[in-house]
This record gives sequence, C-alpha cells and structure tokens, in this order.
Amino acid sequence: MASDSGTFESFGNLTILPPERDSIEKEIDRIIEAGTREHPLHVLDLDDVVRKHLSWLRTMPRITPFYAVKCNDDPAILGTLARLGTGFDCASEAEIRTILGLGVKPERILFAHPIKSLPALAFARSHGIKRMTFDNECELEKVTKEYPDAELVLRIRHDADRVLIALGKKFGCDARGDGLRLMDRAQELGVKVIGVSFHVGCGSLDADCFYRAIESARVVFDYALSKFGVRLELLDIGGGFPGDNDKPIQPFADAVQKGLQEFFPNPEEVNVIAEPGRYYVGSAVTLLSTIQGKKVIYETESGERKKIEQIMYYINDGVFGTLFDWLSLRQINDLHRAVPLIRRERRNEATFRTTIWGPTCDSTDIVCEDVDFPEHQIGDYIVFDNLGAYGMTFATNFNGFPKPTVQVYVSEHTWAMLQQITEKDWKQKTLSFLEGSYQQIRPN
Repeated sequence: MASDSGTFESFGNLTILPPERDSIEKEIDRIIEAGTREHPLHVLDLDDVVRKHLSWLRTMPRITPFYAVKCNDDPAILGTLARLGTGFDCASEAEIRTILGLGVKPERILFAHPIKSLPALAFARSHGIKRMTFDNECELEKVTKEYPDAELVLRIRHDADRVLIALGKKFGCDARGDGLRLMDRAQELGVKVIGVSFHVGCGSLDADCFYRAIESARVVFDYALSKFGVRLELLDIGGGFPGDNDKPIQPFADAVQKGLQEFFPNPEEVNVIAEPGRYYVGSAVTLLSTIQGKKVIYETESGERKKIEQIMYYINDGVFGTLFDWLSLRQINDLHRAVPLIRRERRNEATFRTTIWGPTCDSTDIVCEDVDFPEHQIGDYIVFDNLGAYGMTFATNFNGFPKPTVQVYVSEHTWAMLQQITEKDWKQKTLSFLEGSYQQIRPN
C-alpha cells in the first residue's frame, strides 16, 4: 500500500499551468476561443480545492475535515485531499475501496452510513475500518454481532430550519429520547460507543443550527459519563457548509466555535471532526455548455412581429446531467439557481427574458426560466459556475446524452506543493502556502 500521505500521480486529464497561465478564467477564455465542443465540459480547478482546505484550517483549526466522498469522487479531488491530510466520510464498500487505494490509513476513514450491509461490514472489518455510525437498535445489534470490535458513533437528529436537502427524516435519533436508550443498550451489549454525530442537512442556510446541535450532543456525552463512567471522545458535526464562491463559511464557523466554547471548552476532552463535501468542491467546477438549438418567441400585433418576448436555448447539459442538483435548489428561493454567467465582453449588451432547456426530450429538463440574458447564437458557449457539488455524481445518461468531460487544471506552484507534502507537513506547509510563502515547500 502507498504511504499515508496518499498516492498522487499525473492524471491523464490534468493540465499544469505555468505562472503566466495560472488563471482559470484565462483557460476558460482559451477553451471558448478554440471553438464549439460537441459535449459539455467540466473545468475543475484544483487550486480552488486547495484554497478551500487552507480556509478551513484558518477558520476551524480545531476541527478535522473528513471529506464526503459522495459529493464529488473525481480522482484528482480525492488524490489532492488525501495528500493534504483530510479524513474521508465513506458511505459504501466501493467508496472505502477507492480511498484505501489512495494509501489512506483506516483511521482516516469514517464509515458514516447509519445503515450498512453485511458484506460492507465484513469488508470494513477485514480492512480495519473501525469507526462507524448508527442510529437505531437493530443496527446496533447487527454491528455488535458482525463486528464486535467496531467503534460506534451515535447519530442524533438535528435538522436545520432552512436547508437544501433534509436528512433527518431518514437518519438520526432524538438525542434526549432514543439516543439515551441506545446508549443503555450499547452498554448491555458490551459494544464500544466512542462519540456522537449529527448532520443538519445538505446546503444549510441556518448557521445557528450547529450551535444548537452541539448543545444536544453534549447531553449524550454527559449521560455516558454520569451513568456509565464512560468518556466519549469523538464529536462529528457533519456537513451542510456552503461551498459556492459567493457564500462564505465564516458565519457557520462562528456558530460552531461558539458551540464548542460553551459545551466542549477543553480541546483535550474531545476530538472534533466534520463531514464537509459541498464546501470543498462547490466552487471548484465551471460548466461549459454549448447551444444546440434556439427558439425566438415574438410579441405580435395584427400578425406582425413587434419585439422579442422570450428566447429559448437548448444546451448539451441539463437536469438529467450535471445540473440535476438545481432541481432541489429551485425549491428554496434564497439559494442560487442555475443562472448562466454573463461573460464580461457581453455585460453591456441588451438582455431578454430567457429560458434554458437541457438536451433531453423530457419537458422537466429545464435549467432555468425567465432570467435576463444577452442574445446568443447556436454554437455559442453558455457558462455556469459553482457546479462541483453532486453534479457529476448525480448525473445520468438519460436519452443517451453523455456526461461532461472533465478537464483538471492546477497551477505549477500548487502542483509542486502537492507533490512534496508529507504527513508531518499537513498543517505546517499548507498554512505556509496560505500566507504566500513558498520557500518551505520547494525541494531542498
């Protein structure tokens, strides 16, 4: 197996940008100038992923990130985060296999699915993946029988009031009710419970919910100590952190910090981890789609065209492809819809009421409706940002349309850092990079 710093190789779809070309915006300009592509393209910016990690180290230094693999499992992203020293939140045997294949040690993996199949449990046991979540008595008894040496994490329910995807209906138990009863049952079975986890939901708009969830977790910690003399050692605050380039993490970090200071003030008492996914990759991907068809609808008077009422475009990606996540986003007005970027050279042009359709024959394949957008022509590119989270993992080949090609870009100095970084350098070197000092990460 490779070293624990993670294998990192030059992927076939990777372009290393020299200093004079290290702007991802310039690369997008270059792609567009080169002419129309038949299939959509994902431009993946590894520098953006690295910047997100460094921002996490600065804003939440006490919390170890365990990246949620389900959010975007592109090999370049996983390899980058493995090299940077994050942990990984895995939900299946396949995800665990992938992360182990990067040389990541078992202790950097959390089997975070509250309901696990028997083969998956057997695989985890055979590879020493001990830490895993549960939220009900049947699962507790199953794990106790199949993997008695497992280290269990009780998942409690604490839903954000406003959230993109609520998870509490499916997973989690009431901390003060079933949660305490499950602690009793675990004690009877003789299985080890090491901590508490929660997930406020994917794409939370409610930062304060983290404070309240940490308060609920404290109830279980206190119960275990007072009744059984057991000191729980792990607090997993889950995911739900924003990842778009216009949504800062600071309000969420402030709420988490407030909760930890009030309910877990001693850093030596508990190891705090999180399961960020969208935060790490949301802004890392830009979609370049092309217009394959166009329909212009005019206002008419006495049978004569007067002016353009609406323009419809039909592009080569849509909600059955990598724009699937936007179906959910549209249900919450506060969240950014899949509105295309107006490129700088066209910002002074007149705009028209615009609807953009995906390529399939399904009438629900609507990317956006009634947005103001300059007139474009067949063959032109339409660009969408903030598409790194769940777009590719949710995508299908419905109607036979292909998923986008992924092209990975990284600046020369970031690539050099990633090639050289080792386990003992995970915090020291990346923080030096954050401050703009590259001397410490260059070869001796």
